[in-house]
Amino acid sequence: MDLATLNYSGKIVAGRYRVERLLGQGGMGSVWAGRHLTLHQLVAVKFIHPRLASSAEALRRFDTEAKAAARVKSRHAVAVYDHGVSEQGEPYIVMEYLEGESLEQRLRERGALPLSEVISLIGQAARALAAAHEQGIVHRDLKPDNIFLTKDREEPGQVVKLVDFGIAKLLTEPNADVASTTQAGMVLGTPHYMSPEALTASAPVGPAADIWSLGACAFAAACGRVPFEGDAIGDVVLKVCAAPLPVPSRVVSSLPRAFDQWFARACARNIGGRFATAAEAEGALRMLERWSLADREQSSYELAPHKSDPRELQLQTEPSDLGAARRGLVLAGILIGVSLAIATLGYYVLQRTRAADAQAASVAASARAVIEAENQRKLREAEARFWAKQPDAGAAASAKPAQKKRR
Repeated sequence: MDLATLNYSGKIVAGRYRVERLLGQGGMGSVWAGRHLTLHQLVAVKFIHPRLASSAEALRRFDTEAKAAARVKSRHAVAVYDHGVSEQGEPYIVMEYLEGESLEQRLRERGALPLSEVISLIGQAARALAAAHEQGIVHRDLKPDNIFLTKDREEPGQVVKLVDFGIAKLLTEPNADVASTTQAGMVLGTPHYMSPEALTASAPVGPAADIWSLGACAFAAACGRVPFEGDAIGDVVLKVCAAPLPVPSRVVSSLPRAFDQWFARACARNIGGRFATAAEAEGALRMLERWSLADREQSSYELAPHKSDPRELQLQTEPSDLGAARRGLVLAGILIGVSLAIATLGYYVLQRTRAADAQAASVAASARAVIEAENQRKLREAEARFWAKQPDAGAAASAKPAQKKRR
């Protein structure tokens, strides 16, 4: 059954929610607007596709999405109200109804965003990740399409809601390692925003993988494109694992060097070189905003016209202007302190980058193994389809190895 032929309009779910209209759909299922029958509250109801209802893996991911999202206690993560299976055997999740657009849609319409907007949106996403990591949840599929931008009556401006925990990893469950295990060559997530260890299985996927994805999303928002471009998965994997890390300010010249350093640390190939927590990454972003503000104030101060009137020299020593002089000294002190912090961060990133270079070779080898496994799988599928189309596929398939033996 095709998603386009499904129509849940008018359906009553769990005896409490009436489905009204389609909001969106994808390969796993569809999301519909609904309303609580007695409270009249708008909700979003997600259904898994009927053809996946018999898949144990699909049902596990659907159940994981409900449990993970419900455990994240943050106003920056979508809220889950209910989940279960309908009388017709259809798994469903009842979630918070959101109005707005994804970060992916905004970037498609506007391109690169101003740095202040990037800092605000990515900072909110980082707070949602911090709350998830505290609950032992790794999102594993953080990308602009899963960063939803909506409005909140209690807070002006855009509010971020992290969505789609479908392939999240629950670290606190006893069978977390078993449940998250995938076959060789299988990639869960979106390669353009995935960390090297998530792409190659060179290390366990943990909170550090989400921090890499956060950095990749920040790069995309600030530069209007993904950090590592490529149409084929193999090309993307090799670039993520071995290509030189891009420099944001070389893509958008107005970006400050401090953002280059923040991105380099968020996406360090050496896991130990990344921010230790999502909260630390968010805190560094806020410092970046202060640095940018101080830089603009200093630029305005230096560009102020100079007056050569002798009376100005006399006025500058008057008590009424002592406050301005003190403010200038304070600003200079702040700038010096920030400069020293940036220099220290730059040295730290340099040292970590050297360590990452040594790791890059082994990671690249793992990447090639993943690509080779994927290519072999595709060849086997193509060969199977070829023999299946032959008039006597079974005889041909059984005769093939016998011919090889006679040779």
